Amino acid sequence: LMQSRRVSRRSLLGAGIAGLGVGGLASTLPALAKQRTVDQIAQATGERDYVPKPNETQYVLRIEETELNPDGRKSMPGITVNGQYPGTEIRLKEGDMFRALVENHMAGQETSIHWHGLLLPAVMDGVPGVSHEAIKAKRTQLFEYPILQSGTYWYHSHLGLQEQVGLAGPFIIEPKREALQYDREYIVLLADWLHRGPEEVFEELRRGEQGAMEMGEADLADVTYDAFLMNGKGNDDPWTCVARPGDRVRFRLIGAGASTVFRFMVDGHRLTVTHTDGPAVKPVEVDSLLVGMGETYDVTVTVKESGSYTIRAMALDASGQAIGVLHTPDAKPKANLSKPVWGPKTLNYTDLRSAEPTTLPDGPVREISMELTGNMAKYQWAIDGQLYPDTEPYMIREGERVRVRMNNKTMMIHPMHLHGHYFRPILPGVDQDFLPLKHTVNIEPKKTLTFEFIADNPGSWIFHCHNLYHLDAGMGRVFIYEV
Repeated sequence: LMQSRRVSRRSLLGAGIAGLGVGGLASTLPALAKQRTVDQIAQATGERDYVPKPNETQYVLRIEETELNPDGRKSMPGITVNGQYPGTEIRLKEGDMFRALVENHMAGQETSIHWHGLLLPAVMDGVPGVSHEAIKAKRTQLFEYPILQSGTYWYHSHLGLQEQVGLAGPFIIEPKREALQYDREYIVLLADWLHRGPEEVFEELRRGEQGAMEMGEADLADVTYDAFLMNGKGNDDPWTCVARPGDRVRFRLIGAGASTVFRFMVDGHRLTVTHTDGPAVKPVEVDSLLVGMGETYDVTVTVKESGSYTIRAMALDASGQAIGVLHTPDAKPKANLSKPVWGPKTLNYTDLRSAEPTTLPDGPVREISMELTGNMAKYQWAIDGQLYPDTEPYMIREGERVRVRMNNKTMMIHPMHLHGHYFRPILPGVDQDFLPLKHTVNIEPKKTLTFEFIADNPGSWIFHCHNLYHLDAGMGRVFIYEV
């Protein structure tokens, strides 16, 4: 559909509700997130058979304070979903109506749930102060919206530093028609872990006690972590998975680190990247890939022969790694804790090409330039010199092609995440008709990056750095649709 720039919004909306399988997301993107009721969608498209029907509550997510000791070395106060970390896996099918009750059982804390990467009405987005109010202690909130996409996503708190202490879980959406062939599937949620409260660490950052960035040198991390976790487990008792020789294994990678970019690999095997941030890409073979905070990737691995193979996610600053084990049924799982030996090819964004055309429809263009800045002495991170939440909104209008140029003037990587929309990063050397769709993109130190999206989902939407400490220190702005 999107090979033509003159596609009507009605046809796009109809195609979006119909759901075109794993490759259809790109071709129906501009209409997927229209903030309309189910009845309005049905009336507009005339395709009532495709409208998801309300149903009983599929998930109850009980948010509560829980002692956690994921790496086996120290118990810490955490926040869990249904008493577990990572939280309960949500698994739906494209075209479903999602209905969940979020219960805040904590005695003295508000909370929130943001459905990361989901195209949904703004009032369901779960960002206190932007799209709705926080869920007060001992209160319940109902979330309900149609599922109009497929892929690997996740959910997490969007309040303070709660995500750092465990409030996160996977959100998987299966396509109506699965194009990818594989034998087994595993979720791999990557996270970082502290042996003290994140508020204490944040205050140390404010005082310059966590280490300071040297001018002129890239700073790969500003928080010192006690452990890195794979599916909530430390390296003394690593997470394991099993597959037979010859099996094609699909790993759904979720970058749930609060402030860690991970480099992922499987010893002795190459990775085939098939999806990023949900939508499919043309398969590309690599030895490793970087998974930034908020990013997701799907990769496949074909098990070579009987044996035990270490799965590695190394922090970008090489301060530690999260370990897992892929083994065949006849081999005992055995983790190799030595430093990784990286192959020559690491995935670059310029390697990514959408599986379907992603050309945006015609519309008036609104250009926005942003400067990302940091003050390490005060530990302040800003966009255009403004510190969130005390910021002016970027005003946009429905139907516009919004083109954003980011200039990272700092010496740190910033994974920038836009809520409620997909965007196309403008990548050199990539066919502009097949630019990948992303909702989170890493911008490197002292670099510029431009992305564009169609303004098709009215409401208020936060755009922010997904380094949790950077957001808490001010690196966020809000897009608001004007009428």
